[in-house]
Parts: sequence; C-alpha cells; structure tokens
Amino acid sequence: MNIQRVKQGARITLYNGIYMILIGIFFILFARLNMKINFEGISQLWGFFTRYNTGIAFMIYILHISIGVLLISQGMLIIYLSDFIIKRKEKMTWVMLFLSGIISWAGILIASILLKNILLISLTSLGWITFLIGMIIPIKYYIEKNYKEY
Repeated sequence: MNIQRVKQGARITLYNGIYMILIGIFFILFARLNMKINFEGISQLWGFFTRYNTGIAFMIYILHISIGVLLISQGMLIIYLSDFIIKRKEKMTWVMLFLSGIISWAGILIASILLKNILLISLTSLGWITFLIGMIIPIKYYIEKNYKEY
C-alpha cells in the first residue's frame, strides 16, 4: 500500500513537471502579454516603457523569456526525478525532488504575487498545490522507512 502511494505521488509530480514545461512555453510564447499584465500591476504602461526605454525594456523581455527556459529545464528535472522515484523509490531522490520543486514553485508564485499578475498567480498556484499533493502522499512511506546512516 505504501509503495503504491509513493508511485501515485511520483506520478502526480511527473504530470506537475509536464505542467511546469507548459508554463515555461507560455512564458516564452506570450512574453509580450505577460509584460503588459506585469506593468499594469505596477501602474505603468508597457508600450510607453518600450517607447522611451527600449534597451531596458528589451532586457526585461529577454529576462522573461529566460525564465521560461529555466521553467522548461526545471520541469524536465522534475519529470526525471519523478520517473526515477517510480522505478527505485529512493529517499534521496525524493528529497531532491521535494527541494527543487518547492523552491521553484514558491519562487515563481512569490514573483507573480509581487508583480500582481493574476494570470500567473493562478497558474503557479495550481502548479504549487499539485506539487505539494504529490509530495505529501508518499511522505509517510519515507518517514517510516528505516535507512542506514553512514
């Protein structure tokens, strides 16, 4: 029963990794839309900003695209670690998945909240909650399992 819970949690995080890749693609494909929404949150107009501060606007635009690329790579890491857990159920892999997922989802969520971007807040909240569910389901197995200490 506990091993099935580990596999179930790993499958949830595997799908969560796919979701993170899709959000990364969203960041890249809809960067201009996100910039407009982000700048409305800080009471500025993206068009006005791009007209008078083209160099800085381009850097912010490229930064947004690079965040999308990092989300895609983080999603790939989550998928790989989740698949590894499904096959081997090792505690250290679970810990690495837990730390990498919590840090990345929480970071994206905090940045979205600070930018007051409702669209990104809702997308990242969904990702963060599903990741937490995928981590909480197998936690009992890893806490009860006795491992050798070196």
